[in-house]
Amino acid sequence: MGEMQKKCKSKVFYSICCLVMALLMAGLTVLTEAPLSVQAADTFVNEYSDMDGQGGYIYYIRSSESGTASSIWRIKISTGKKSQVVAEKNMILDMRVFTTHVYYTVANEDNVWEIRSCKLNGSEKEAICEGRVTDVDDTGVYGTRTYEDGTSDFFHISNESGEERIIKSMNAKQSMEYVCGIEGESYYYLYDGGKDKLFIYRYDLTDEKLLRIATEKRVVKDSYGALVLSDADVLNGELYYNFGSYEGSGNFWNGTIRKITSAGKKKTIAKNTSEEKIVAGKKELYFRSSTGNDYKYNLKTGQKTKYALEFQADVSYTIMGDKTYMADVSNKKKIVISRFNSGTKRETLTRNFITIPFTQKKNVSYAVDIKKVGIYNMVVVIGTDFTNMDYGWRGKRVSVNWYVTDGAGTVLASFK
Repeated sequence: MGEMQKKCKSKVFYSICCLVMALLMAGLTVLTEAPLSVQAADTFVNEYSDMDGQGGYIYYIRSSESGTASSIWRIKISTGKKSQVVAEKNMILDMRVFTTHVYYTVANEDNVWEIRSCKLNGSEKEAICEGRVTDVDDTGVYGTRTYEDGTSDFFHISNESGEERIIKSMNAKQSMEYVCGIEGESYYYLYDGGKDKLFIYRYDLTDEKLLRIATEKRVVKDSYGALVLSDADVLNGELYYNFGSYEGSGNFWNGTIRKITSAGKKKTIAKNTSEEKIVAGKKELYFRSSTGNDYKYNLKTGQKTKYALEFQADVSYTIMGDKTYMADVSNKKKIVISRFNSGTKRETLTRNFITIPFTQKKNVSYAVDIKKVGIYNMVVVIGTDFTNMDYGWRGKRVSVNWYVTDGAGTVLASFK
């Protein structure tokens, strides 16, 4: 371990990557500010931070408004009881929950990214190695590490022996990022800034092999952001993936969705998409164009059809597979969420599927989003004060409230 520690004196870099992973590669800066204390004010559980569910608990990271995280918490769904798992003086970036432990990335005393772990109740905290955690399995911990000269490694630390195995090394113009895990396989991408190309990899956790499965070039000629693989999913035995770049001062996504057929051929599904995720139900894939038009793609026939999500003031939509959730914030005393069949004009509409008592504050605008964590639907209500000009057109974030709901629309617990 001593040789590795000496080798890895890389400075900690950070950026708005907590908001968008692409900026981690596009503009890195050295972390030199004094770390925030665990008791820092204005801390939130942001919608883009890592969250995991296991054993009747939801695990989440609590962050300051600036993006510097200081603690990991968990909530027991059956009782609503919240408890702090671990606290750090510096930024916590990545979090993975696996069997009996929580693994996470934190900036250590030397301003170097370090992978640490602790038991689910916060005990037995220990440092594993320098780097950022990407994945964990029965054999050990996977991570990436960047050195002072800009080169980097993708590696594995064995649980049994503690030995490190380098899986892939990158030059100073390359960087590798974890995307997601699907059916025992992990997906990564490597962006080569020198060649302006994106390489997509699949790592088989059983065979321990890293396979390059696709190479992509820039599709939008007037785009300048680093190429990113934002999401991937296997649907009907075929791999679908979304790649592109974040552009402009608002970091707007401009993506292309492609699939690799069972015959191993690439096929373009959509260009100029505005959302990063692969969103699909049992029969259809859903996406939105950069011009605001909504489409559904039949997974069996390949037919693409345009449809409309009706615009309505104070109403937002979240597509969760076969169901689309429609959140209405017009009532100042409650959040009302209805749902209907995705890709339709509100067919089988169930009104008031989820109702959340919520008192809105004056001069604060509220937005609702939903994401899946384990078996639960997590509803997040974000409050932003757009009258505060200190934060420009983005406004000042004043609240982030989370609600844990089950498949029947019942609110089981909440935290903020």
